[in-house]
Amino acid sequence: MPEETGAAALPSVKDLASSELADTVTIMNGKDHSLAEVSETGNQVWLDTWTNAFWETLCREWASIDQWRMNKVLLLVRFFIREQFRLALEWTIMEGSRSEDQVTRQIQIFEAWPLSPRERKVPDGLRLHVLDVWVEELAGQLGEFQAAMDDLEHVDTENDKKALTNTAKKFMEPVQKVSREALSKGVKTRAKEAVKLADERLS
Repeated sequence: MPEETGAAALPSVKDLASSELADTVTIMNGKDHSLAEVSETGNQVWLDTWTNAFWETLCREWASIDQWRMNKVLLLVRFFIREQFRLALEWTIMEGSRSEDQVTRQIQIFEAWPLSPRERKVPDGLRLHVLDVWVEELAGQLGEFQAAMDDLEHVDTENDKKALTNTAKKFMEPVQKVSREALSKGVKTRAKEAVKLADERLS
């Protein structure tokens, strides 16, 4: 098959815009690192505020998104989640025990917004999309980090892989809660399917 050339080989403008917006997660994390260098608190002031505001705004504006913009928004949600997972797994390797608190705070934001089982401010359409991409993105990021561990041939490779898997499984806790407590039968069913898929992909 011939190699793609020209415009067909390039990512679409839509993809680029969504990716750039999702990259703000990394930018905010960098601001927190800079802040930690001059402060003893080490809190994720920028990242926590930004991710919380992102999901809150999306929930508020969801009903007003027209059909021509919805695909862009769905792609943005996927990329945003991907970046949050990537950061969490990076913390697991780079930050050691400190990563547990960082991961917990991001999970709490997910539980408060897109994966809140009963918060009526969260549209079910958003919940369903998040559940649709959740395991795929989580397993994808986990696989990339585990492959990187193999390439590094580090003495603690197996321990690092185990820590990465444990972090990934923590991100399934909100989904498990939704599968038990969601008000919508459709959301509850989709969450159960995601839990089952995670059992296969994250084992």
